[in-house]
Amino acid sequence: MPLPRTLLSASQIDRKLPALRGAARTLERALPASGWIRALRESLGITAAAFGRRLSIAQQNVVKLEGSERAGTITLASLRRAAAALDADFVYAIVPRKGLRETLSARARELAQQRIAPVAHSMRLEAQGLSDRELKDQVEELAQELERRPRELWR
Repeated sequence: MPLPRTLLSASQIDRKLPALRGAARTLERALPASGWIRALRESLGITAAAFGRRLSIAQQNVVKLEGSERAGTITLASLRRAAAALDADFVYAIVPRKGLRETLSARARELAQQRIAPVAHSMRLEAQGLSDRELKDQVEELAQELERRPRELWR
């Protein structure tokens, strides 16, 4: 049976993760204390007033814009506009901490254990319990089934 499109997509992203993580670490270490906008603007010798004219905003709004970047409250649209005004590229990414397939697999096992535990408990009470190995196999089988239907993992 072929892999669902979701799992193929997760696998494609997982293949890119090492490069993305490396780029993220490099960018994190390079982040100027004043923020990228101000650092680039000042390095290019552009005054706040001149930068404001390029963005069609007042000089005091440039100060607010740079402050909102430092505070982490700036919008993506504002970052894009500022980057364009600085003749720079704007790069945006969300880099998963671990592989997506790993996340899906762990969530599937967790959910499978939650679903099987009450049944296994009832069977034990009725003296029909499964061995530890049989229980583990049942959890793994259900986890594999759930992993093939990722949308069910997050309900």
